[in-house]
Amino acid sequence: MRIFKALVAPLPPIIVVAAVLLLTAGLAGRAWVWLHAWVFLAVVAGLSMTGSAILAAARPASFAVRQQGLVATKAKKQPLIDVLGVFLYLAFILAWFAFVALDAARLRLLPAPGPAIAAGGLAAVVVGVAVAHVAIGQNPFAAPTIHDQSEGGQRVIDTGLYGVVRHPFYAGMLLFYVGAALWLGSYAAAIGAVGFLIMTLARIVIEERYLRANLPGYGDYARRVTGRLIPYVL
Repeated sequence: MRIFKALVAPLPPIIVVAAVLLLTAGLAGRAWVWLHAWVFLAVVAGLSMTGSAILAAARPASFAVRQQGLVATKAKKQPLIDVLGVFLYLAFILAWFAFVALDAARLRLLPAPGPAIAAGGLAAVVVGVAVAHVAIGQNPFAAPTIHDQSEGGQRVIDTGLYGVVRHPFYAGMLLFYVGAALWLGSYAAAIGAVGFLIMTLARIVIEERYLRANLPGYGDYARRVTGRLIPYVL
């Protein structure tokens, strides 16, 4: 039953993204013949379902923490700014994927990436999803919201990917978005992915302020591992 739940868990957001991409492309009559979109959705669905099932089987605590809602209970003291940020981020994701489809199908603000660049984009999607799932597996406290996890024995995770950068999940997702834009045929959307970087950095500021104040040892960890998303750079 747990594995079945794990296989199904990633599907709702993928279905929403599929609807946004294909309905927007449909405005230009490309929905059913947009091969790159169908390949993208199949790859993301396959990787996400596989990663989710592996987490459920091998890292059940990590899987469970990712199933929490986007708004934590009042008792868990989620900062209001995080609640607002989560919904802003979700709105940006949907708008961005709609722009990807619109630009690839009709606007064509910039020349489309060539086959080699597009293939590199798909490779970036695969690596990004893999990095994100490995990061979740290595951190049983990688909840989708910022909130009090002291009852669960939250501690600083400083091994694996977390020994390289402090926020490997976010790094993987940023790579995913840039790769998705390139594979789907929009340099303009790849540039627009800077919006994800800005919002991610803003969330890191909020998250780390909370962790420094509430998680013993996080300040020392941040001094040892200086990179947030890229080692020694960012």
